[in-house]
Amino acid sequence: MSSVTVVTFYKVVSIQNVHKLKREVERIAFKENLSGTFFATTQGINTTLAGNRKGLEKLISILNDTFLIKGLKPTWSESFKTPFKRLKVRIKDKLLPLEGNFDIFDLKGNHVEPKDWNDLLEDPEAIVLDVRNEYETRIGSFKNSLIPETKHFTDLPEYIQNNKEVFKNKKIAMFCTGGIRCEIASSFFMSEGFEEVYLLNGGVLNYFDKVNKEDQLWKGECFVFDERVSVNPDLEEGNFEQCFGCRRPISNEDISSKKYKKGVSCPYCYDTSSDEDKTRFAQRQKQIELAESKGLKHMGKSARK
Repeated sequence: MSSVTVVTFYKVVSIQNVHKLKREVERIAFKENLSGTFFATTQGINTTLAGNRKGLEKLISILNDTFLIKGLKPTWSESFKTPFKRLKVRIKDKLLPLEGNFDIFDLKGNHVEPKDWNDLLEDPEAIVLDVRNEYETRIGSFKNSLIPETKHFTDLPEYIQNNKEVFKNKKIAMFCTGGIRCEIASSFFMSEGFEEVYLLNGGVLNYFDKVNKEDQLWKGECFVFDERVSVNPDLEEGNFEQCFGCRRPISNEDISSKKYKKGVSCPYCYDTSSDEDKTRFAQRQKQIELAESKGLKHMGKSARK
């Protein structure tokens, strides 16, 4: 069975002409039949794309040679089907909407390679912080990591402000899925006066790729922002589906709940979503199922898998 190659990478770098970059990325992506998301900002790029390996490598070469975006460290994986419905190339104001006056170019934490990450996890002088959202951490995380249980990445500054004593005089090591959130979070930490700040280079996906499975200190699966929903430590598609109502990952046990209805609700959102929302989602799901029964591709968002 043929598979689709998926690549994830980001780069914090000053980019002068983001509009030119957007046009060129779109041109190559359409030509090579790539799908996924590509965000271009004056602060850098962030992307997850899927397609054939040669096409993805061609795009990376153009970013390196034409736009001088050097030092890209892509993480590669395979999927049995295309994990995106379409291609989205967008210009954004910032890489991530984290509030605060801090310089992401000059204030940077120390990158830790995956082969050295376990040492920090077992270091009593270090606090290893999972900067991902609550619904991501619920399905998997590193051993001994601190889980802030934030609903959104933008909640992280408030969490840090309220827990400064916890981090005082400690090594602060953080991680996220692909590396970009902890890159930005490390700059925020340093702007708050913390000096010994570390981050997992390339995030959890790079750790899965570089560290032998028997040596990994990860438990569970890792949420990803595409149709796969999650990947396991072998970088293979995981066992979770996704609720359309709240976008959270759901397990087989969640699906067995009376509060689960495909495309409508799950145990995490049933009690908080309105009747109007449930009706609207149910109508949407009917449209999706009707399109699928006719062999058509419905382009709207649906419950993944």
